[in-house]
Amino acid sequence: MSTQEPAAEEVALSDTGLTAMQGRGLSPGEAMARKLADIVVLPAARLSANERSLVADIMLQILDKVEEDLRFEISQRVARVAESPNALVRALLLDEPRVAAPVIRRVEPIPEALLIECARSGVTAHRELIARRIDLTASLADVLLEFGEADVIKLLLRREEFQFSPTAIDLLVSRSASDQEVQTLLLRRRELEPAHGFMMFWWVDAESRKRILARFALDRTIVQDALQELYSRVFGGENAGPVVKDILVMLDRRHRPRGVNGEPVSMDVVIKTLGAARKYPAQEIIHAVGMIAGVSRELVSRILRDPGAEPFAVMCKSLGMPRSEFFALISRKDADNPIELKHAEQLFGIFDSMARDYARAVLRYWDWDGNPRIAHITRLLGFDDDIV
Repeated sequence: MSTQEPAAEEVALSDTGLTAMQGRGLSPGEAMARKLADIVVLPAARLSANERSLVADIMLQILDKVEEDLRFEISQRVARVAESPNALVRALLLDEPRVAAPVIRRVEPIPEALLIECARSGVTAHRELIARRIDLTASLADVLLEFGEADVIKLLLRREEFQFSPTAIDLLVSRSASDQEVQTLLLRRRELEPAHGFMMFWWVDAESRKRILARFALDRTIVQDALQELYSRVFGGENAGPVVKDILVMLDRRHRPRGVNGEPVSMDVVIKTLGAARKYPAQEIIHAVGMIAGVSRELVSRILRDPGAEPFAVMCKSLGMPRSEFFALISRKDADNPIELKHAEQLFGIFDSMARDYARAVLRYWDWDGNPRIAHITRLLGFDDDIV
């Protein structure tokens, strides 16, 4: 009699759409987990939300006591059910990456809070899976970036369905300093702005430098015209804070080269001074170039140390140097960093492609320590103030 009862039970269960127990190989806990999984994935017409939550609560008590293979099987089934209770989804998300994968990959929406918790509590494999989700958001990307994992960062950079937050872009710019692939991917992002591009300029290759200068070309005329009347007031004696003065200097329309005592200097003096700086950048010459160009000694030092010399081309253009004199200057063989003819021609192309005011704007960006965004990226880089 007892041998016939299980058979009757199996028939009854099959009528309900549930899975009958197969043999006696399963432990009671595994058998219970399978049965509960059968119930929790029933359609809404068969099971109310409250009843589904009850089943999920029971499953939470037993889920961590069964083998990973069974948890993976349950995850696969739960992933296909949009009505799966969040508590059960959370438990599976926080499980081993193999168990979490079916749920993370599912098409149905997952509450962002659960994905953020999974990203923070999980391992790299969890974060890589989340980075591939179709409904990835800027907030979730911010969390994924917190861990600084190169593979996750590159996965995110290849995604074009969402936009990074400003904070994330600042972080990615700082990361790009030591990763060429990140540089390439980041320069394709539409969220990148001039401040980002002009900072990246210092560590990217020659071709990327050309693209940065072409992409972020700008004209300051509108802003200059709007603020023009303030120059006579502020620099004519009216009391103004240092921030206002710094901004007006940054936007200065026509820079006139000045000497150590503030006296105007001729283009001939400019050419000779920059030629001497290219040949031997001693401290007194660096100081003189800073006075002539109207920028800090730290920036001049960095420009003259740069092996590519593209920043030097920008500085020469900002000073209004004639193109023939510039070409003669960079073609000299007695410079501290001699430039090959082919590269000299590329620098000449950069020089020709820039308007003088744009070159001046780039130079000012490089010397703009007071800008909050530039200062933030500088801190992320771990640079000292005298580097940017």
